[in-house]
Amino acid sequence: MASASGKRIYAGRLIRPERLGGSPEWTAGLRRRPTAVWITAAVLALCILLPVVGFPALYVAAVACGVFYLDNEPLELLRLPELGAGRLLVRKVLTAWRNYFLLTAPFALLAVVAHPRTVWMAAAWIPMAALALFHAVVSKYAHYTPDTPTRRPVAARFANAGFILPVLLPLTLCLTVSYTLRAERNLNRYLHDYD
Repeated sequence: MASASGKRIYAGRLIRPERLGGSPEWTAGLRRRPTAVWITAAVLALCILLPVVGFPALYVAAVACGVFYLDNEPLELLRLPELGAGRLLVRKVLTAWRNYFLLTAPFALLAVVAHPRTVWMAAAWIPMAALALFHAVVSKYAHYTPDTPTRRPVAARFANAGFILPVLLPLTLCLTVSYTLRAERNLNRYLHDYD
């Protein structure tokens, strides 16, 4: 029991909300899974050493970061910044991008240094990783209900698969647009008590 509390304190000192832009999703996600974080970092470092695998591995890591957005935070945390739904969504997306690109910057730099001929792959990696994180954020808030685990419909699961299976990418793009509109309406309902 003492080792479990020691682990919690250790993770809490390393992973502070202010270092992650105040994001409860990233803070909780990294604190709950420290072993997975270290394994992911080791796998990414190994993938960077291979000529063509580095940037695709970083993209898969962006898709995997969508797991951070499965849990719902309490409504009080959403109301804390005192922002409207649109501005809150923009803030959440920018924070997700900031955290992801800051955490993967050393790996991307290592990939460029190790294999300069694969730099062209970053032109695909950056927008696709940004889109995957954008989708994770708007999907969460499109289905947000306070203090209730998010239940995503089957279409949302297919949309997530679209980031790995290119044949489903058109469905993913359509649902991302739909979720963006729904997320703003849904957040307005809770942030301003609209019916």
